[in-house]
Amino acid sequence: MAGTIVLTGANGSLALPAVEYLLSEYPSFTVVLTVRDDSEQDRNTTELRRIVAKHTNASVSIRKLDLASLKEAQYFSDVLRADITEGRMPRLAAIICNAMAWKLSGGPGLTDDGFETTMAINHLAHFAIALRLLGVMDPQRGRIVFLGSIGHWPEKAGLSRGFPTKLPEDLDALVHPPPDPKGEELGRGFRRYGMSKLVILMVAYELDRRLKTPRLVPVEQAARPVVDIAVADQFAGQEGYFEGPEKAASSPDSMDEEMQKVLWERSVAWCGLNVDDTIVSL
Repeated sequence: MAGTIVLTGANGSLALPAVEYLLSEYPSFTVVLTVRDDSEQDRNTTELRRIVAKHTNASVSIRKLDLASLKEAQYFSDVLRADITEGRMPRLAAIICNAMAWKLSGGPGLTDDGFETTMAINHLAHFAIALRLLGVMDPQRGRIVFLGSIGHWPEKAGLSRGFPTKLPEDLDALVHPPPDPKGEELGRGFRRYGMSKLVILMVAYELDRRLKTPRLVPVEQAARPVVDIAVADQFAGQEGYFEGPEKAASSPDSMDEEMQKVLWERSVAWCGLNVDDTIVSL
């Protein structure tokens, strides 16, 4: 077995063709697919099961995971870590952090943990899972793919409608934002989405440092480089921000190393992580 791949939000619009491509082109991997709703009533999960069923020889499990809950993220990480440590599954080859959320009407929502929903799902849960699973990842070939968005770039985030993607002076407002003024819900909602993608990117740069010491296209086309970057030999040892299969520059704001460190520290605190949860320095 070549290793284990985790793909979150596996019943989403980009994920469904990604799963098809992954199982077709990389059949030797053990694949763990997470979904928020694993019931028979969920049409997307039904479609996911149909895709998986076509690949009769694949080693695939579909696991329920609500990324709006840090408790569920920890439980998922603990179970998977035990499965790998105790030899029931091969070492982790890749984590593809695909699941996403945004809320473009009605103002910001809050998770049961008290964090703004978009930031909690897009960033905090994935951050907590990735750090907790580093210890069971293949040390030479293991990869983590955080999905970004052009929304992280203030000048290119069109749907923000006059609310550019800029980090607030009080970073706690990222997870505890004020209510939206009436009529501004769409723009501010998209800005929260863009900020979640900016924070993901900045913390990914910081993770890369610690481990050492989007283009608008059809989802079928976008799905392939997501999988290839996580798995293909040609991307081994590469790092940074990619638009499709090509390495690209991210926004100037995202390259602020001091703010990357601050966001890392805040993310650790928001997720309640401690030194026993991960092998990377906190």
